[in-house]
Amino acid sequence: MRSVNCDLGVAACTVSGNQILLVQEAAGPHAGLWGLPKGFVEPGELPFDATLRELKEECGIEGKISGLVGLRETVKHETIRIFLAYSVEPKSTHVRVDPREIEDYGWFDAAQLDSVNWISPTMHSIATSALSCGAPTVSLDLSESRGNPYRIHLMPDHINLALGVSE
Repeated sequence: MRSVNCDLGVAACTVSGNQILLVQEAAGPHAGLWGLPKGFVEPGELPFDATLRELKEECGIEGKISGLVGLRETVKHETIRIFLAYSVEPKSTHVRVDPREIEDYGWFDAAQLDSVNWISPTMHSIATSALSCGAPTVSLDLSESRGNPYRIHLMPDHINLALGVSE
């Protein structure tokens, strides 16, 4: 099987009660626009782990991933671009932003999402999904049994199928 180059990004859908954490970008092409805490996956890093790292770096929040909310895939300038959005349960709601990356932040409920100046309609859709249905998948860590970092994300009704994974 042939590998392809890929731009791989992640976002943290950090929900507390009925509100989701959004951040306003401080720099770059999206400066001034709002979205989820996000970033890129480093070489050798699982997207799952990159999500928690980015949330900690940008907002000072530690959390626990409870599942995968959404996936965006596209091709731009002949580069495959994948974006994974994970549901994160925060250990604390005290935010401490990195001002080099984040200009502002806020906790928003579903009724407030339409008033936000979003990075993209996709980011808006992912945030809305995270608030409306929570994590539609369950994340299982099979790293110990596989001998390397290995996670799968399944619909809750299909968890029993994980026992037969042979990939």
